[in-house]
Amino acid sequence: MDESHLDRDSWGVPWVRPALLPKSRRGEPRLREVHPYRQRRAMRDGLCQVCARLPDDPAAPLLFLLRGSSPIREGERTASPPVCVPCAGISVQLCPRLRRHHVAATVASAPAWGVTGIVHDPATLQPMGGDEKVAYESLSARWVVAAQLVVELHGVTPVDLEAEFARLGRDRLEAEFARVEALTTAA
Repeated sequence: MDESHLDRDSWGVPWVRPALLPKSRRGEPRLREVHPYRQRRAMRDGLCQVCARLPDDPAAPLLFLLRGSSPIREGERTASPPVCVPCAGISVQLCPRLRRHHVAATVASAPAWGVTGIVHDPATLQPMGGDEKVAYESLSARWVVAAQLVVELHGVTPVDLEAEFARLGRDRLEAEFARVEALTTAA
């Protein structure tokens, strides 16, 4: 077996091994697919899922932006990493899945709850279906190959994104848009 210490998270759950290609060999972004390593790192470290930066104020609550029209609830579980305010603006403009229906909230804490992945049969090691959310405490966690980290949201406060954009200011928002564009077009 070629498993290394990097193949499992700190709860002992094995993770898929995504390809990490050099920039010269990368193609077009596949927006419907989330890179497992990038997603796990963003969730674990509280990084913005778009620009991969820490919040300006590390003591500030994390901002989560989810698809839907119902408010984000206390204890809700998500595999969607946090975003910074400027990147939330970019996301609601450019992401077809968020353009029409999105909700935002800040959260005081987002501890790891489990993973999303494919559960395998303990006897045959054959996949038993599609992606499932599996709690770390579950017996199934031993038999899942994880692709995304799932967190549970606590201390949820709904956010009006338009008010946040106004508070940030048009000049700062435009400067941040330009910075993120430079990140995505850099060779």
